[in-house]
Amino acid sequence: MKKVLLLALVFAACEQTEHSAVTETKTVVVSNDTIPELRSTVGTKPVAAFSLPVEDELNDWKFAVYAYETKNRFRYRLNMQYKELRITDSLDIPNFGIEPRLELRKGPETYSCIIGFLDKQQTFREYKKAFVKNEQFTFTTLNHYYVGTYKTPRKP
Repeated sequence: MKKVLLLALVFAACEQTEHSAVTETKTVVVSNDTIPELRSTVGTKPVAAFSLPVEDELNDWKFAVYAYETKNRFRYRLNMQYKELRITDSLDIPNFGIEPRLELRKGPETYSCIIGFLDKQQTFREYKKAFVKNEQFTFTTLNHYYVGTYKTPRKP
């Protein structure tokens, strides 16, 4: 009897996926593999853009942020500019199991841009901020986002 029980436990443990574990509670897995991690084609035009002219009598300068797709569906390349300063950085969006949608919105400072994304409920989530303070370009994180799995208690 003990060998059969042990064999059943080993068999059950081997059938568990990488997303769940053997526990006393029922495991509900939030699967975010509904869309592929990699893109089949990468667009060359920005998926989001924000630009403001910089007041200057002699030059045609701007403050701008452009977001471009990369091969990884949840990673974007950011090209940012203030006057003649140009910066490139990457931005990783959490995988909610939906096609990611970036948005760039005006920030509170004169030359600032809030970089965010839309979640499953189409709510804008502020993520990063690019701004100029005392003629210095700054790129900072506003919020952190994580995707996880949740367990519900077993019903009797």
